[in-house]
Amino acid sequence: MSIFDETKIGKVTWDGLKTELLNQDKETLVEMINMSMRNYWTNQSYWMVTVEREFGFNAAAHMDMEIWQTMAAIQTSRLRKLVNIGDDVQALCTALKMTALQWVSAGFDWQFLSIEDRRLTMQVNKCPMGTFRDSKGLELMPCKCGGDTIYRALAKAVNPKFEVRCLHAHPDPRIENVMCEWEFILEDQD
Repeated sequence: MSIFDETKIGKVTWDGLKTELLNQDKETLVEMINMSMRNYWTNQSYWMVTVEREFGFNAAAHMDMEIWQTMAAIQTSRLRKLVNIGDDVQALCTALKMTALQWVSAGFDWQFLSIEDRRLTMQVNKCPMGTFRDSKGLELMPCKCGGDTIYRALAKAVNPKFEVRCLHAHPDPRIENVMCEWEFILEDQD
């Protein structure tokens, strides 16, 4: 038998699902979140390749960046409301760790290189889209321009005073074990 209650005839509601979820142990809930994020990134990779096949790389990259820019801001805003994070560098660290944008088990291998009072440096060593595209022999996404837009939207959802600078990303020449590197600077609040 499943870990969930026996399904009964009738309308499925959020309240009913929430009750079933609350009856699960924490490990199961965490693994379900993890599975959802992996599913999210699998969908993202196949969506991108399908759009690229139908409309070409440039159109697909443009659509992908536009969607991610919007999603990064929405996810961050929702997270800020849910867990009441602040608007400083530590809040940005939390947003990066807890949104789909950087989910580790979905295939991201990344690290914070420095965390200071007003500055954060982050390096992505491997990402699911880059790994997927490499495995299919496809051109990498132009993350230098797209990532800037996406990370800027995420950071500004934490605090409009954040500025973002790309230190390295495609189409820059490849650096072994580095997909991209970003710097986030919290400008003066005055």
